[in-house]
Amino acid sequence: MQVRCWLPQRSIVLVADSSFVVIELLARMQRLDNPLGMMTRLWLDAALYEPAPERKPGQKGQPRQQRARLPTLEQVLQDK
Repeated sequence: MQVRCWLPQRSIVLVADSSFVVIELLARMQRLDNPLGMMTRLWLDAALYEPAPERKPGQKGQPRQQRARLPTLEQVLQDK
């Protein structure tokens, strides 16, 4: 976000490792007035899961840790 402040009109694509595959970070980068692009490494057989639901006001206890599993990227590529 700091680089975007320094270079507001420049097209920027970041290259990062798999630890940056974070939906919240990628979504925030896309919401900028001039969005940033990011390329990350993600294995074709990576175990991906649905995001956890938002907490309801007054909800107690820890939210569910693991949601339903999504198809792997390899399965999505093969699906016609």
